[in-house]
Parts: sequence; C-alpha cells; structure tokens
Amino acid sequence: MKWNWGTGIFLVIVIFLTACTAFIIYSLNQRWSLVEEDYYPKELRHEEQLVKMRNVNELTGKLLITLDKNNLTIQFPDDFRGKPLTGKIDVYRPSDETRDVVIPVSVDSAQCMYIPVSKFIHGKYIVKADWISGGKGFYQETSLFIP
Repeated sequence: MKWNWGTGIFLVIVIFLTACTAFIIYSLNQRWSLVEEDYYPKELRHEEQLVKMRNVNELTGKLLITLDKNNLTIQFPDDFRGKPLTGKIDVYRPSDETRDVVIPVSVDSAQCMYIPVSKFIHGKYIVKADWISGGKGFYQETSLFIP
C-alpha cells in the first residue's frame, strides 16, 4: 500500500472522529447532579430565609451542634423550653446527594435531638436546621466534618 497525502488525511479524520465518539460516550456515562433540585423556587424564597436567620441572631441562646463517636447531637436554645417545635434538620452532603439525611425536629426534655453517626460516611456535611416555634421561623447552617 502506498502512503500519500490522501491516506494521511483520511487516517487523521478517522482518528479524530473515533476520539470524539469515545469522548461523547465517556461523558454520557458520567453521573452529574445539581446542588439543589429545585434551586429556582428556593431562590425566590431567599428573603424569607434571611428573616429566619435574623430571628436566630435575636435568640439569647444558640443552636449547639456537637459530634461524638456515636451521635450527632443538636441542642436547641433554652428560649424554646416548654414550647412546641416543628421543622426539619437537613444533614446535607455537598459531594453526594444520595447521602443527604432529612429528619423532622423532635426534641427530648433537655431540648436535644440525637442522630446516629452510623447514618453518615467520612466527609464534609452541612447541617441545615429549619424550625418554627411560636409562629416564628428560624434557620441556621453549620458545617461539620465526620471523621
């Protein structure tokens, strides 16, 4: 077989198309996810979120989040002692949405919630506490690293 300009150009085009096809197949098999599924409606409620965060700053006590080897403990301020609390705790994993944990607020007599550490894997989480008491909403985010 004789090599000439036409054969070289043909081989370059074939190699280029093969590389493009391989890249397309590879990219279609990659998993991607948005940070939030419904980010647009959440953005529209951003002002409401800011009001809830200001409400947290007005409290005399603060929401305490501690981690030991068995539990993630969330202690609500004494401002809410004897008052009903509703809402949710969203333990959000930025790198993998399938590892998110959402738990309804349910406190004991010491104003604490306990979440077993066994529900989590090693890495960074963001604890998003969103609760309502006395008709007022409250919201606080805290970063957390599970060793």
